[in-house]
Amino acid sequence: MKSKTLLLVAGLLASPSILAEASQTINIPTQPLANALEQFSLQTGLQVLYSGDAVAGKTSQGVSGQYSPRQALERLIGDSGLAFQIAGNRTVTIRDGNSRGAEKKNQPVKLEPIVVTATKTERLASEVPATVAVVEAKQIENMYSRDSGDLLTRSAGIDIARSGTSGISTLNIRGTGSRRSSVLVNGQYAEFLDIGIGNQNTLQTIDWDNIERLEVVRGAGSALYGPNAMGGVVNVITKDAPEEKNVTRPFFVFDSLPTYGGGVSTGGTLDAFTYQLNFKHLNSDGYKASPTLSFYPGNTMTTTLSQQKGAWDRTMLGGKLGYKLSDRDKVNFAFNYMDESTLAFDRPHTPQNGSYGQYSLDFKHEFSDRFDVTTTVSHRSHVADLTWDTFFYPFTITNIQPDVTLHEDAQKLTGEIRGRWTPVDGHTLLFGYNAAQDWTKVRDVTTLTGAERDNRKANIVNHGLYLQYELELDKRLFVSMGGRYDWFDYDMDASITTPSTQRHNQSSFETFNPRGGIRYKFNDLLAIHGSIGTGFRAPDPGSMVGGASSVFVERLPNTGLQPETSDSYDLGIDIDTPFGLHAAATGFYNDISNYILVSRYRVGSKTMIQSQNLAKVQTYGAELELTQRLTDQLSLFTNYTHTIARTAADLAPTALGLPQNGYQLPNVPEHKASFGLVFESSQFSGRLEGRYVGNQFISGDSTNQAAYELPSYVVADINATYRYPIGNKKTLDVTAGINNIFDRQYEMRSKGFYNEPRVGFIRLGLEF
Repeated sequence: MKSKTLLLVAGLLASPSILAEASQTINIPTQPLANALEQFSLQTGLQVLYSGDAVAGKTSQGVSGQYSPRQALERLIGDSGLAFQIAGNRTVTIRDGNSRGAEKKNQPVKLEPIVVTATKTERLASEVPATVAVVEAKQIENMYSRDSGDLLTRSAGIDIARSGTSGISTLNIRGTGSRRSSVLVNGQYAEFLDIGIGNQNTLQTIDWDNIERLEVVRGAGSALYGPNAMGGVVNVITKDAPEEKNVTRPFFVFDSLPTYGGGVSTGGTLDAFTYQLNFKHLNSDGYKASPTLSFYPGNTMTTTLSQQKGAWDRTMLGGKLGYKLSDRDKVNFAFNYMDESTLAFDRPHTPQNGSYGQYSLDFKHEFSDRFDVTTTVSHRSHVADLTWDTFFYPFTITNIQPDVTLHEDAQKLTGEIRGRWTPVDGHTLLFGYNAAQDWTKVRDVTTLTGAERDNRKANIVNHGLYLQYELELDKRLFVSMGGRYDWFDYDMDASITTPSTQRHNQSSFETFNPRGGIRYKFNDLLAIHGSIGTGFRAPDPGSMVGGASSVFVERLPNTGLQPETSDSYDLGIDIDTPFGLHAAATGFYNDISNYILVSRYRVGSKTMIQSQNLAKVQTYGAELELTQRLTDQLSLFTNYTHTIARTAADLAPTALGLPQNGYQLPNVPEHKASFGLVFESSQFSGRLEGRYVGNQFISGDSTNQAAYELPSYVVADINATYRYPIGNKKTLDVTAGINNIFDRQYEMRSKGFYNEPRVGFIRLGLEF
């Protein structure tokens, strides 16, 4: 199968108006059209996108003399049968002028993103037999975010729940629950299997300005990515180097909390070497996440009240280095690092300090155009501590002291080798082996004395073998089918001071997860897709060995804890219209068994706590996504998600954490929507958007009682950017906006803990 990959051949962005600017000297000799377009890009500064198939075998006419970019491009293309088109903002595309559904010359055309996550092979989004979504670099630039998790809050089928100024947030896809969807960094699974390692998730530790795009695959993904991919997969793909020798972008940002800071990115291509480096430092006074007395349902006393603002300080580094060893060999090194200090819970003695890093090295060798092998080694590091204090209103509002500190030290090493073989056009075989090892250590100590209360270590080894077959027929039918076999070995030790207990556990389990998907394109405007697959969530080592106890409570181990398993189905339709409307609708269903819950019961005067496979859960619903291009510069978008996530069987009387049979799961809104208006031109861009989240319930109740209900809310944001040219290939960018325009006070995870109030911001940037 010939490559359909769109090739990016320019680094500097240019606007449609540049096509008509004054003539300039352009000298491009007669040569293969692909090479001529590269020369055109370098000499004019335009961004040009084209399909490899479209230009294959074609030769350009030569251009030499004084021409406007439009005149030069028309001469280069000549009678090749191609046409050039302006795709919205600052991009020119080359495509087959005779292709069905092609717009007339110089009219806008929708460029489909290339995605890799759904099949681990590069495909146009319209050819993937799965439900996929992409948050692209331009969208990311137009958002003012606290961390990378914020970039997904507008996406269909996804809930990002945040609690207070600490920024602790959870990812929930299609209502399956926290830690039941996988986060990848550049295609590698980056989460720890020990849920005790959790004061910052992976999404929160990556600089959003270093992200090229986020790819989201909704539906079970364990057939390719292994553990925890029951709801879906989010793949964070970091930025590559620009084509120019160097592009540098310093910036400064300030907001009304206040938050202030800045950073710089620089990158370029020097012959066979490419580099992209990013640095950022931010400091904030934060805000009071719980500004008023907070009552948790069922309690008769006040338990929470912020004593001060939750200040934080964050330094982030990231980048990607590449070297082309030969025409068929390339090596890449990518890294992301964050050092953070924050007053986690808005209280006097609750500091959280941590350093978090992801590093990966990959080598790709192309044996031929039909067969290549990629080897990847990656490492994730998480070292942090979190302190709780003695504050408990109204009993300890004075003489508040640090109480307990949790120390987390976790390392993850992953290796993968995968091959892609296309024996004949339309048939692709993907096969691979993945090995991962987690070393985690969690220590619970008395802060002032240093006395250790709990010391737990876990060593988890995971091996995975996967195989996938892809079929493409007549550019209409796209099929993928395959599966992955995983086996796990756990080796865990726990040293518990109260009561004095030493626990050791060795266990293992195996699982196989298949998946199949299909997409059929009736024509360029109408397609349907469907998939079926299974997923699993690996048991948490902390639940298997138990934890610190007292004379009143004992946290029991459960060496027989089994993985959760899920069956996942979805069916969808995609419609494009000649007048610029794109519509997508998908229905989904997930059936989760062996759902892990806490069982609590009494033996004499002591309460016994143990994690057990106690529940069955079903989630189902629909996702609707609409985008409408109104003009070359103006577009609308909206999406709506309806999610039913309910306990699907009677619970044991001792089970805690889920409501009774037939009731909605905690932190899953039944209704969720996003909507916005986007303007993009060569010098000005703006975005007005909002999101609606319906009422939802927090954990703790059994029948969705009103006392446990968080009310619905609507939040709106606005921002605008002006790009002022200050010289040859130099621009000054000024961005200003307001998040939470109407200053809505709203809760997302718990009673009395609020998200940020109205925040105004300004960002100044320079590109040269």
